[in-house]
Amino acid sequence: MHTKLLTLFLLIFLSGCLTNDIGQVTVVEKSFNKIESVQQKTKSKTSKSNVSKDWSLPIDSSILKNYSEKNNHFGLTYNNSAGQEVRAIRKGEVVYSGDKMTSYGKMIIIKHAYGFYSIYNQNQELLVSEGDIIEKGGLIALTSEKPFYFEMKKYEEPINPLKYL
Repeated sequence: MHTKLLTLFLLIFLSGCLTNDIGQVTVVEKSFNKIESVQQKTKSKTSKSNVSKDWSLPIDSSILKNYSEKNNHFGLTYNNSAGQEVRAIRKGEVVYSGDKMTSYGKMIIIKHAYGFYSIYNQNQELLVSEGDIIEKGGLIALTSEKPFYFEMKKYEEPINPLKYL
């Protein structure tokens, strides 16, 4: 009796393995900018390096301090002057725009496709609100007198922005 039940269980369990093609994987994209991801796939087939086209710099200024995990500096600090334009590095949705975290000054967080986030700190004036959809290169803020600080994250993990910008 136990052998028959075990055989029946194994046949039912293994029958699911025979219903799909070998090596066939289906990926369903559910991000809010699905159209952009389809366009990126098309671009990547026609161009060897689309990384530099997908991302742009947040401000036009030199870097004072680079990303360094060893020194617990998880972003880029820029040598800016007050009133410089801050631009979105890529299309996304503003998920935070405010000054509740005083040590970061006025801050903007933008959520991008594929779990990327960009964080823009030490701004003088914020030009976007939560829920706004921002295009790549869109003006989002003006810098303050303090050095502008920029971070990127993949989900919750800090990543080196220079790998993408």
